[in-house]
Amino acid sequence: MAGAKKHESLAEALAAAQAEMTNAVKNAKNPHFKSNYADLAAVRDIVVPALSAHGVCVVQGLQASAIEDSATVITTLYFGAEVMEVSRVTVSLAGERNKAQGIGKISSYIRRYSLAALGGIGQEDSDAETRGPAPPHARQNQPTKAQRLAQEQLAKVRQILHKEVGCAGEEDADAVIRWVTGGCWSLKTMSQDPGDVLAALQERNDSNPPYEFMLSAATEAGRSEAAKDSTSWLRTNGGHSMTEEEAEDLKKEQDDPNAHLYESLHLGK
Repeated sequence: MAGAKKHESLAEALAAAQAEMTNAVKNAKNPHFKSNYADLAAVRDIVVPALSAHGVCVVQGLQASAIEDSATVITTLYFGAEVMEVSRVTVSLAGERNKAQGIGKISSYIRRYSLAALGGIGQEDSDAETRGPAPPHARQNQPTKAQRLAQEQLAKVRQILHKEVGCAGEEDADAVIRWVTGGCWSLKTMSQDPGDVLAALQERNDSNPPYEFMLSAATEAGRSEAAKDSTSWLRTNGGHSMTEEEAEDLKKEQDDPNAHLYESLHLGK
């Protein structure tokens, strides 16, 4: 593109673009929990212009399947002749009464998180830059407003999972979190942005199924995904069943779907 800076490779161009990106300001409100978050437009305005300035094009395609009752968002980067698929996230639509509305809502959620992950950006309050640095003792002893809000949201998520959804343990909670967020968050990673997990739980509850049916829906979705993974493995490995070590590697890949991106770009986590 005209005016784009010249780079030798996609990795070099992406690294240069990421260096110019800032965190996205929380510009939208969640009326259910009276919290703020950076919407898709805010994230897009940070990531896409920086990529474009370095000659990188990002395309987020949407595929909906009536047979599998699911929606898939595929994020791909183009740099000259180089093409890299950086993420592919599929979410079940089984619990959505209005399929078209569900596709729009879920795809916006996934696109936002895929773009943020691609740029390595976070979210911050709009007054973050205007606040002066706190004294050393204050930073150590007093949590910030954002930290207090995150703690409250995390406690609310745990309360919903235990009392409303009926999760008996960590495995149940992990399955529900993965299901409502389309695999974007897990029990181990949700502390990074508990507000978004909270919003996802509420959105699912509002559109159906309600909290009390989420565990069974998540469990069924997990079984279906496990069956697909097993079938795919058998096809690509000559019918040989996977070992415990191979199963653990697959689980790690599912925990961090961008692991292959870090490796291919030699960037590390």
